Amino acid sequence: MTSKNLELGTEILRQLIKFDTTNPPGNEAACITYIDNLLKDEGFEPTIIGKTKNRPNLIVRLAGKGQAPPLLLYGHVDVVPTTNQDWTYPPFSAKVVDGSIWGRGALDMKGGVAMMLTALINLKRANFQPTGDIILAVLSDEEAGGELGAEFLVQHHQDIFKNVKFAIGEFGGFPVYMGRKKFYAIQVAEKQICWLKGSIKGPGGHASFPIKD
Repeated sequence: MTSKNLELGTEILRQLIKFDTTNPPGNEAACITYIDNLLKDEGFEPTIIGKTKNRPNLIVRLAGKGQAPPLLLYGHVDVVPTTNQDWTYPPFSAKVVDGSIWGRGALDMKGGVAMMLTALINLKRANFQPTGDIILAVLSDEEAGGELGAEFLVQHHQDIFKNVKFAIGEFGGFPVYMGRKKFYAIQVAEKQICWLKGSIKGPGGHASFPIKD
């Protein structure tokens, strides 16, 4: 990464962190508006789509040559709560300390969104035309079920994802060390909720005094 790319990515990430998008309630609109203006200044034509005004999603496309399926980049800008947590630095200050940016969402996943935006902006500035379109979806409401984000888009705006076969999302992009081996994960599925109800009959007990059978 060049120093200019690092500077751009750092600035975008710090700005994203400064928006308090704690979910619930989310309130991602101001953060999405920042991204919208950022992309418009670079010559993109983003689209904002939302089920509610305060919980929008942003879609933007870098046109390709039409010789390959579109590649989807997607990430969310809502974050989990910080209530009653002991932070060394304020969670929405985006303070830079010892070369690291501190703040809620720096890793999950405003850091990922900042990288995707930086990559897309650099491609635009270089007048690069990819083999297929690159679609960026910046989502709301990931941390509390996705009803207003990914679920809403998939159910009501399937045309956005037409012909998409591959996507880059939240997980991956960094090495995991297993012994002396460097491992890069490729996620092929996502966990889902599966509710089960079980009934057990027998005498009561305690882990400190197990009962046979």
